[in-house]
Amino acid sequence: MLEGTRPLFRAGSFEFQTRHLLVIAVLALAFTSALIMRFYPVKYGFYLNEFDPYFDYRATKYIVDNGLDAYWNWHDTMSWYPEGRDIPATSQSGLHITTAVLYSAFGGGSDLLDFTIVFPAVIGSLTVIVIFALVRVLGNTSAGLFSALLFAFSPAIIQRGNLGWFKSEPLGLFFGILAAYLFISAIKHKEIKYAIPKAVAGGLILGLANASWGGIQYFSIPIAIFFIALPFFRRDLTIPMYVAIAFTVFTLISAAAFPRPGMSFVLGLPGLGMIGSTIFLVIAHFLKRFSRSQVQLRNTAFLLIAFVAASVGVIATEAYLSPSFRYLNAVFPFLSSQNALVESVAEHFTPTVADYFVDFSVLIMFAGLGAWLAFRRRDDMSIFALIIGITGVYVSATFARLLVFASLGIIVLAGLGLYEVTRSIMAHRQATATPSVTQRPTAATREERRKIEFAGRGHPASGQAVRIAYTVVIIMMLSIPMFFPSNSNWLSSADSPAAIANGGTGFRTQTNDWTDALNWIEQNTEPDAVIASWWDYGYWITTLGNRTTLADNATINSTRIETIAKMLISDEQAGLKIAQDLQADYILVYTVAQVRFLGQTNNTETGATEQVPIYTLGQGGDESKKQWFMRIGGFDESKYIESDGFTPTPEFWNNTLLGKLFPFEPSSYVQLSDGRVASQPQPEWEPGLTGLYTQHIKYPTDGGSDQPLHLVYASPSFENEENIMFGVFIYKVNHDYVPNPQGDPYAEPEPTTANMTTSNEIAIINTTQGPIEIEFFPKEAPKHVDNFIKLANEGFYDGTLFHRIVPGFVIQGGDPNTKGDDSDRSTWGQGGPGYTVNAEFNDIPHTRGIVSMARAQDPNSAGSQFFIVLDDNENTRALDGKYTVFGKVISGMDVVDKIAALQTTMVGQTPQPANPEEARIISISIRESK
Repeated sequence: MLEGTRPLFRAGSFEFQTRHLLVIAVLALAFTSALIMRFYPVKYGFYLNEFDPYFDYRATKYIVDNGLDAYWNWHDTMSWYPEGRDIPATSQSGLHITTAVLYSAFGGGSDLLDFTIVFPAVIGSLTVIVIFALVRVLGNTSAGLFSALLFAFSPAIIQRGNLGWFKSEPLGLFFGILAAYLFISAIKHKEIKYAIPKAVAGGLILGLANASWGGIQYFSIPIAIFFIALPFFRRDLTIPMYVAIAFTVFTLISAAAFPRPGMSFVLGLPGLGMIGSTIFLVIAHFLKRFSRSQVQLRNTAFLLIAFVAASVGVIATEAYLSPSFRYLNAVFPFLSSQNALVESVAEHFTPTVADYFVDFSVLIMFAGLGAWLAFRRRDDMSIFALIIGITGVYVSATFARLLVFASLGIIVLAGLGLYEVTRSIMAHRQATATPSVTQRPTAATREERRKIEFAGRGHPASGQAVRIAYTVVIIMMLSIPMFFPSNSNWLSSADSPAAIANGGTGFRTQTNDWTDALNWIEQNTEPDAVIASWWDYGYWITTLGNRTTLADNATINSTRIETIAKMLISDEQAGLKIAQDLQADYILVYTVAQVRFLGQTNNTETGATEQVPIYTLGQGGDESKKQWFMRIGGFDESKYIESDGFTPTPEFWNNTLLGKLFPFEPSSYVQLSDGRVASQPQPEWEPGLTGLYTQHIKYPTDGGSDQPLHLVYASPSFENEENIMFGVFIYKVNHDYVPNPQGDPYAEPEPTTANMTTSNEIAIINTTQGPIEIEFFPKEAPKHVDNFIKLANEGFYDGTLFHRIVPGFVIQGGDPNTKGDDSDRSTWGQGGPGYTVNAEFNDIPHTRGIVSMARAQDPNSAGSQFFIVLDDNENTRALDGKYTVFGKVISGMDVVDKIAALQTTMVGQTPQPANPEEARIISISIRESK
């Protein structure tokens, strides 16, 4: 498609033409655009972004200051006190070593911190060149240029590779794509003397990539699948076989050379997958070589069946080094984590369909076209592009962090799709106007050519107009996601301040609260002081505060994190005992609040009336994470949090150490509308009300020596009463204080027995088969009961179906997508009220007649759908503790059984009623029980 063959100069046998100049210009534009996008957060300040980059900077500095030998033997005593941490065995050594080497070569006397802040933006921008090279090999130069431009603006990649994001993703992705390019380029070579060196280099780089980012284990998936697919799409397997052997061997050698991933990669699922698929390719090569052409495909299919059976055997017998749950969850997205620590991490949240449309927008359409073309062609390069696209989207369905791989796959396919559309439009007129030059022109063909040329002369501008119109349309389409939606477009995704600049909140602002607090720690605490805080802030305290911490983002000791959670949520005496046992000298808490109003109070000393700020809490501090503290520590969060899932109860304020560390107390509860009070203040919380708070420091600086804690630092924004308060509060532990806890503070909280106290309300579900009556368990599931009653009273359920019928298991209903005779069956089971309800798992077993709430993979994703249990067996009891029971059928189980006996039809994997009207919910009404 690229035109311009006029030579500019020669270098040996290579002729540099004008089209090469165009390629360089487009790549320079892509690189520059990528750099500008990634530098956008500089307007908020020049910082490392997020948490992990501060550790990675500290580790890189250790190499620069002490050398590589010292790094390999570094046992850090400032983190995870008192045990410390084996740094090379528990971190991304590839990132630290590579950056230290590049800094020595290109640092030019600059400060290492500045170098690491800029490094991810530069390496992320250079990746556009590598993605160009990869797609060029898979397709052609034009497709590669399209992909390079798309990569420059991809939100998911920018968000994990912008200014200051000195984490594993930017360098790992650069190395991973470079390794994939070298691998594919080697496969395409026709001479083995060129193919093998590229395969070796690609393997070494992929091993280094795995040592730089654990997520690069993903690349083992498409490469292994490609090895298995090759025998079905390529005749001659000689070069692919040698390339596969060289690439796999050197990947394993390179990965094993680092303490992490080391042998866990070689003998884990990623390494065994590459080894097994390489063996499959070798055997397939010899099968094809010594088999008749008529049976080659059959023999290869039999080999595949045997390979799949062997793989199942390896997995079933667990004959491999078990990977982390995160890797298993990425490979098998249907796995559900019940670990609150894993679920508490924002980047582990499951992306929604909306996330894909926001991140990829119109690219999904072009990627779909690219996938269709790849499937039609079915050559080896097209198949690899298709595998990258499918597996990238597949693994990203587990964690939001892995959307970078969905971006990679969609960009590759979209580049190929965009090229094909553009080529068809641009080449159409030329193709129709030029007869074949391979045939001797006859009188007829000469006459036809004369007519075509005459038509072309008659409408000289038509072809040009089509090309201009197409160019304008494509530019407009690709510009839409740049500006729309207004608050979540591609440009706004790059407008994200560093976490330390905005306190890790959603506010696009800059504050010095955290940097001031960390500077105060370094200047005013003892050099050997131990700081206790939630693990989020450990890297900041160790790197910028230069003090020892109990836990950090490495999360290498989940028991320690649970202990800190117990310290914060236990009562004052138990919490102080844990803090002293941990040898903590200071406790740091972080609270975000907003000044909503100025209230009046009487000064008890002077009697004068004073204005005081009235706050609302929330937006990203410990006040927003407290429910995770409770879950990780094993506490019953309903005891400390109201049914809205956020507002603290009086029990939290009066009987938890964290409640006493927060320098606030409840003032009243009101209904807010557009930031204004829309109701009379209430002394107690009720559904729909928001808490208002005033300042109250429970452990003042000037407290007596018998006080267990003393406030020694408070953020300037707390003292200055600014609109947004990013409050870092540091308390000194009084080691002379002798706490008196009631019982063992480390004991697991007493399990609560199921409280099946029913409410004075019941629901009558009127169906086409008859009525069903259910009672509620408000003590066990208050939020779910309130939500069900609210939806029923609003008529939300009227006209919906029991859309899922599984005899011996459950019937499920409550989806608004099932309303109407013409509702789309493919959407049944996907609808909800537009919001979610946090889980309230309890001890009520899923026995016959129990009513429980349906949800997606995220435990906090319940909405409106519910199910009724049909039987009491091992399948239904497997639901215990994983779904929220909120009621039970007290009348009408015969109706439930009638619905369960209806004829069904399978739609996907879901048995749906064949005749929807037989399973219709006419209405649900709420009345008081008799």
